[in-house]
Amino acid sequence: MEPRGCILNSIYRYSKLVDDGDFQAVGELFRDGEYVIPSLGLSLAGREIAQFFSERLKIYPDGTPHTTHANPNIMLEVEDGGDRASAWTSVLVFQLIETEVRCIFSGWYEDDFEQVGDAWTWRRRTAYTRFAGDMSHHVMPAN
Repeated sequence: MEPRGCILNSIYRYSKLVDDGDFQAVGELFRDGEYVIPSLGLSLAGREIAQFFSERLKIYPDGTPHTTHANPNIMLEVEDGGDRASAWTSVLVFQLIETEVRCIFSGWYEDDFEQVGDAWTWRRRTAYTRFAGDMSHHVMPAN
C-alpha cells in the first residue's frame, strides 16, 4: 500500500480501537512513539497510553466506552521520496449517554510519522481540545 493509505489507516485504526475499548492495541500503535496532551501536561511514551486510557476512560458492561470518534478532516503531507510524514486531523467524539447520542468533544490531532522498513509508525501524536462538553460519562475523575 502507498504511504498515504498506510498512514490514513493508522489514523482511522486509532479511533476504532479507542471506540472498541482496546487500549492495549492503542498502546501498540504508539510502541515507538509518544502521545502528548498539552492541556493535561502529559507526555506518554508508547505503551503508557494503554495504562492511562484504562485508568481514565469509563468502560461500560459491553467492554466499550460507548463512543464514536469521527475524523471528518485530515490534512496529510508525506515528504517527497522521504520517510517522514505529518498530519492534522480533526476529531469529534460522540457518546451514547443513556438513550441519547451526544457530541462531547471537539478537537484536533497533530501527528508525526516515520517509515520504518515497510511500515509507517507514529513518532508523536499531540491531542488538542477545541470544545469539551459533559465528559462525566466518559472520563473518570482525576485522583
